Amino acid sequence: MTQDRFIRALGLRDVILMNIVAIVGLRWIARGARTGPASIALWTLACLAFFVPLAYAVSELSSRQPEQGGLYAWTRRAFGPVHGFICGWCLWVNNLFYFPSLLLFGAANALAPFGEAGAALAGSKGYASVFVLGGIWLTIGIGIIGLNAGKWIQNIGSAGTWGPAGLLIAAGAVALVTQGSATPFTATSLVPPLGEGFLDTVSLWSAMCFAFSGFEITALMGQEVKRPERTIPLGVFIAGGVVAAIYVLGSIAVLVALPADSLHELSGITDAIDRVGTRVGLPALGGATGAMIAASAFAGTLSWMASAARVPFAAGVDRVMPEALGRLHPRYRTPHVALVVQGIVATAIFVASVFFAIAGARPTIQDGYDVMVNLTILIYFVPYLYLFLALPRLRQTAGRRVPGEIRIPGGALGLWAISLTGFLATAISLGLVFVPPPGTASVINYEASLLLQAAAVVGIGFLLYRRRSA
Repeated sequence: MTQDRFIRALGLRDVILMNIVAIVGLRWIARGARTGPASIALWTLACLAFFVPLAYAVSELSSRQPEQGGLYAWTRRAFGPVHGFICGWCLWVNNLFYFPSLLLFGAANALAPFGEAGAALAGSKGYASVFVLGGIWLTIGIGIIGLNAGKWIQNIGSAGTWGPAGLLIAAGAVALVTQGSATPFTATSLVPPLGEGFLDTVSLWSAMCFAFSGFEITALMGQEVKRPERTIPLGVFIAGGVVAAIYVLGSIAVLVALPADSLHELSGITDAIDRVGTRVGLPALGGATGAMIAASAFAGTLSWMASAARVPFAAGVDRVMPEALGRLHPRYRTPHVALVVQGIVATAIFVASVFFAIAGARPTIQDGYDVMVNLTILIYFVPYLYLFLALPRLRQTAGRRVPGEIRIPGGALGLWAISLTGFLATAISLGLVFVPPPGTASVINYEASLLLQAAAVVGIGFLLYRRRSA
């Protein structure tokens, strides 16, 4: 794979903004805030135990080996083609669940400007289908045109992240001054309860770790970044600080504005801003926030749609997946075949998760959303297990440092501390995924959907690899 096949379109600003728009998920604030003030402690723990090791790992590996395919390429180099394929397969397939779930969140918030008329559509599967499937195929079309055009949509779409986050923090401050906090913050409430409800509270930690995941996004397209050995690590740490501030301050703000038991995960951020805006005489704020969040969801889908396609492209070039996936568009130099295949499979996953029941009650929009979110976490964290195992192995085989290489401070002790902390945080998050969210209509349907679809994903991956190897 020669570097001159790609256009180096991304500078430091683009990398920072792409990281922020692809990683910040205001929905995670609403999901985590359901645990009350204890969410602040859980966010802090997720940042220290998961994000910090991830940032160091991605920075070191991308500064030394800025290869197209990122995690896939690093795992293949560390453990061989079989593990590289399974890592890349999971890294790619998780996005096929992520696209519909992110667009579902955008669909719910896009209704905010229409008031009660929009609220009536919130549970409509017809409306959700039009929004999600339209979003999937529109982002594919833009992705085929390429990053030179797509990066501007991502950069503009970042306003859908900055705007609602700023309004949410401001709304919390206004609510605190004008009416006091809707949620009491005490030393006891900041700690997850050890009795009843402990598992439900702690199980949300996996979503919080997932909220910090994705900083390898620009490493997936390392050959399309200007000076990747410097730009990618610097972009990761700058964007990471912004992301952590948004999550912690946003969680405090939403709990100040609304009681934890009144939060709706798909529209909680918009609800909080709408309530405060109405109280201060600015009722349009809620609708404007919903529109911006919907735009951010679209921009985030575009970022991941483009970057995820680089994994099957790299596998197609290596001939461990069909070689057609390794083709570049003759004009735009983008992996157009991989993008179209992503769209077909993401469409099938969305339809199956929302419209078909395996057992028990038929899934609601919320149930389908929960299954897709938790399947995304379950499948996505398998490559992170590989990442933290590959980190010390690749350091050992790297030999002398290359110019511009960044290494984890502390020598061998610092390296192993980062690797073990990140690996354990990832493994614990994987286990917590299997705790059903509160209010699940059918626990049997939830568990069966999670287990069967996850097993199908891994099984299909092994079958594809064996077939291509043969």
